[in-house]
Amino acid sequence: MYPTVALDLDGVLLDFEAAWKTCAAWTLRRPVGRITDDYALEDRFGLSRREVAKVWDAFHRDRWWERVHPYPEAWDLIDHLSGLGASVWAVTNVDSWHLHARALSLEGMIPESRIITLGAKAMPEDRVAILRDLRATAFLDDRLDNVHAALPYVPICSWIHRDYRGFGEPENGVLVIDDLRDFGEVLQGFLYPVSVVA
Repeated sequence: MYPTVALDLDGVLLDFEAAWKTCAAWTLRRPVGRITDDYALEDRFGLSRREVAKVWDAFHRDRWWERVHPYPEAWDLIDHLSGLGASVWAVTNVDSWHLHARALSLEGMIPESRIITLGAKAMPEDRVAILRDLRATAFLDDRLDNVHAALPYVPICSWIHRDYRGFGEPENGVLVIDDLRDFGEVLQGFLYPVSVVA
C-alpha cells in the first residue's frame, strides 16, 4: 500500500513570506522587511494591526494567492516523495474560493484535486480530522500547534523550523527539520528501514 503524505503549503512548499512582504510594500507604498523573527506578521514586519488588515485586504483582492511561489527545494521533495510512490496531498488554511489560486501557485506540483482548503478560521483539530480521513502516514507543517495536534494520529509528524519565534518547544515524537528535503529522507527511512548487521 502506498503511503499518504500531507503537506502544509505556506511556509512549507510555498514562500508565503516573500509574497506577503512584496504585497505589503506595494500596498503601503514603502519598503517592508523582517525586523524580528516572530511568527505574527505585525511583529515580524513592524506593522500596526490596521496596516496588516490593509495588506490582507489587498492580498485577497489582487490575486496574490496565485503569486506565492514554491521554494526551489520543494520540487526536490515532491520528486523524492513521488519516487517513493507516495500519494501527496496539500492542506491549507485558506477559503475554498482560493482553491484554483493555490493550484496555480503550486505550478503543477500537486494536482488541484489533492488540495484541501480548510478555511481561514480552521483550527488544528480541523486539520487533524482531514489527516485521519486520509489515513496519513506522514505530515509536515510549519506551525507547531498543528503538528502537536496531529501527533497521536500520524506516524511521522514533522515540523519545519523556518526560524520563527513564538511556538514553544516541540513535544517528544515531533521530528524537527530545517531543510525541506530531509522530510523525504525521513519517510524513506520509515518505509524502508536499513537493517544493521553486527
